[in-house]
Amino acid sequence: MKALLKYSMAFISILFIFMACTKEYSFETGKGYSGTAIGSLQDTAGNCQNVYVNGTYMVDSVLTDSNYIVVTANIISPGKYYIFTDTVNGFWFYDSSIILSTGTQTIKLKGYGKPILPVDANFTVTFGSSVCQFTIPYNTSVIGNYFPTTVGSYWTYSDSQLNDTITTRVLPIVATVTNTGQSYAVFTDRLGDTSLYRRSGNTYYTYGLIYPDSSSGPVEYAFLKAGVAAGTSWDSPIVTAIVANQPIKVKYHFTLLGSGLTANYNGNSFTNVIKVQLDIQAMVPPTISYATAQTSYFYYAEGIGLIAIEVPGSTTVLPYNSTITKWQVN
Repeated sequence: MKALLKYSMAFISILFIFMACTKEYSFETGKGYSGTAIGSLQDTAGNCQNVYVNGTYMVDSVLTDSNYIVVTANIISPGKYYIFTDTVNGFWFYDSSIILSTGTQTIKLKGYGKPILPVDANFTVTFGSSVCQFTIPYNTSVIGNYFPTTVGSYWTYSDSQLNDTITTRVLPIVATVTNTGQSYAVFTDRLGDTSLYRRSGNTYYTYGLIYPDSSSGPVEYAFLKAGVAAGTSWDSPIVTAIVANQPIKVKYHFTLLGSGLTANYNGNSFTNVIKVQLDIQAMVPPTISYATAQTSYFYYAEGIGLIAIEVPGSTTVLPYNSTITKWQVN
C-alpha cells in the first residue's frame, strides 16, 4: 500500500529537498573480453549497495535455483569477473562470467550447499577489492499472512490528511523488476498511486523510493518481519542525495515492537496484530551519525494486512492517522 511510502515521506520533506536522477543499465554476459573486470560493490559515496535475497533457507534443505542473491556493482572496466561470498552455516553464493558494459550492473549469484543450524547467516560478499556484508535470516516455519497480495483484494481507510476515505486494491498484474530479479504484486489507489510488494517466507518487501527524488533511485527493502522477537530491528538500504552541494544520507529504521496484540479501529476488533515502528533517519553534514526526523507506527493483522498507521504530531507537523474501515481479502 502506498501509505508505507507516501505518508511517512511527507513529514521529512520539511527538512530536505533532494534533486537527482538515476541512469539504468542492463547486465549482459558474453564472450570477447579477455581482461579482468574492474568495479566495486559500493556506490560513489562509498556505501555498500543493495543485496537482494531470494528463497527460503531451512536446516538440511539443499539450496535450489530459487536460492540466490542479486548484487549491484559499479563497473569501471568490462571483462571477466568472479563475485563470491564466504561460506556461512554450510552454504555460499558465487557467479563468474563476463561483463560487456560499464556503469551500474545487477548480477545474480547462485546459492550452494545447505544450512546446518537454525540461525541467521551473516555473509561477506567480495568483488575485486570491494567487500560488503549482508544477512540472511533463518526461515522458521511460515506463519500467517500479515500482508495479503491476492488479486482483487481491497482495503479502505479513513485518512486524517485527506479528511476522506481511500481504498487500495491489488491489480491482476505482476511487475518484474530487472535490478532485483523479483516479481511483485501491484497495488493501486484512487489517487493513481501504485506500489509493489512481495513476500519471502515471513519477510515482506516493497520496491520503491526511500525518499522522493533520491539520487539512489528506487530500492527494495523489508517493511515487515513476522515471527521475530519484540525489539528486533532492521534497516532499509541507505540512499544518498546532494543538497547544497553536500551529500545527505537517508534510511528507514524499523523495529518490531510486539506481536499477538489486539487492536480496535472504527468498530472492528483485531487479534494477532503486529506493531512496527518506523523511524525515518538522516545524516546531515557535519554530523556523522543518524538522527530521527519522524517516527510512525504501523499495525498489521493476520489474514487482513495493514490496519492502521499512526504518526504522532510535533512542533512542525500535525498528527496523522490512517485506520481501516472495511476490507476484502480474496
